[in-house]
Amino acid sequence: MLQMSDFIEKEDLIKFQINSYNYLLEKGLQDVINEKEDIIVDVEGYNLEFGKIRVANPVVKESGGSTEGEPRTPFECRLRNLTYSAPIMLGFVENDKRVEVEIGHLPVMLKSKICLLNGLDDMGLIKNGEDPEDPGGYFVINGTERTLIIVEDLAPNRIVTTLEEVGDKEIATAKVFSVRQGFRSRVTVEKRETMSGETLFVSFPGIPGRISLTIIMKALGLTSDDILNMFEDESRMEILLNLESNKYETPEEAFAYLGRQAGKGHAKIYQATRAEQVMNNYLLPHSGNSENDRILKAKYLAVMAKKVVEMDNKKREADDKDHYSNKRLRTAGDLLQELFRVSFNTLCRDIKYQLEKQHARRRECNVKIAVRSNTLSERIDYALATGNWTGGKSGVSQVLDRTNYLSSIAHRRRVASLLSRSHPHFEARDLHATQWGRVCPNETPEGQNCGLVKNLAIGSRISTHHEDDKFEEYLKEFGVSHENKN
Repeated sequence: MLQMSDFIEKEDLIKFQINSYNYLLEKGLQDVINEKEDIIVDVEGYNLEFGKIRVANPVVKESGGSTEGEPRTPFECRLRNLTYSAPIMLGFVENDKRVEVEIGHLPVMLKSKICLLNGLDDMGLIKNGEDPEDPGGYFVINGTERTLIIVEDLAPNRIVTTLEEVGDKEIATAKVFSVRQGFRSRVTVEKRETMSGETLFVSFPGIPGRISLTIIMKALGLTSDDILNMFEDESRMEILLNLESNKYETPEEAFAYLGRQAGKGHAKIYQATRAEQVMNNYLLPHSGNSENDRILKAKYLAVMAKKVVEMDNKKREADDKDHYSNKRLRTAGDLLQELFRVSFNTLCRDIKYQLEKQHARRRECNVKIAVRSNTLSERIDYALATGNWTGGKSGVSQVLDRTNYLSSIAHRRRVASLLSRSHPHFEARDLHATQWGRVCPNETPEGQNCGLVKNLAIGSRISTHHEDDKFEEYLKEFGVSHENKN
């Protein structure tokens, strides 16, 4: 029989953070490079493409920006108020010539695969001034030990139905947080009664207000018959009412109306371009961002609409947002990938500016000179030193609690919600039955953080993300084809 002591002895309580950081080194950073389009420089005959990225061995940056060849251990970084980091090397193809350039420094998590302490025995750790019982999983920033809090968030790309109170009425709503390459778009389908008879509306970023569901579906390229064929029973009647009150007959008319809404006050040519941008990038971006993916987006909206109608007709209950199957935990690697993506976009804009500046001064364009590594390093170091993260989040990075051994372990297993501390959020703070075995029912602070800051249970494990390709292969074995995918 497995005892709790066996789990603690055989399973590293901080291992999930280290594995998450190692995944960032192996695949996460390269994913950011692959999703980024090559830098287009306004210089005739000059071409620049991205290659492979890697993180070298830890080297501490001394005052003045210079780096010494001799590596610095975490113990020395603590004593000298230095940041324990490693250079990020990115390959470029510059006019068919391959070069590798240092684009910045990435803080190194202790005991990760590139850490100098990785693989050392107890005597080796003691010689380097480290505690053999310390599992790592934190950073040394300006001499201070800092840990990244696990962030609890709603599951992306998952439809959640709710009943929202507006005045004295309850409105059936279906929401999805569509996430693609770090961009987050909230798409909502809701049922509202109006004088014109329209009932189902869609709202999403890029267009102010609400747009009729059938107008959106027509703008995605569907005819009235195509839309009706996607629905049945009560939902078909709702769509029929929408179509009868819809004055835009063809997809072209609906698309033009969408352009007028998205680009109000601009020229007609810009309105069409703006409509293209909104449809591709803001409406369900996880389904794709090209014209070929628009039919899939229409099918996805149809599924959301069916759930709204069923819930309005009391044939479906509202989903429980606090159910832990609707939550996801974001660990160190995921958070750092988000930070690196934003910082790298800033670096790319700076590289483009520097190259065009070289050309304007009649100098030969050289990417090694154009890359200013401090642009990337300073943004990452600032976020880790202050806890102010991308997307307006704060408190993500915190000074590691060293009151005693247990407090340091508990701090590295802490889970924080992004909900506002000043609002009640009674249901979100309550202990939920699905937290059993996952979240500690007792350890939570008093006051405004009560129920929003939690700790993982000792026996809980965080499962990792899996690529969709494997699941698609299983579905194909059961006869599911791409054409029938909703």
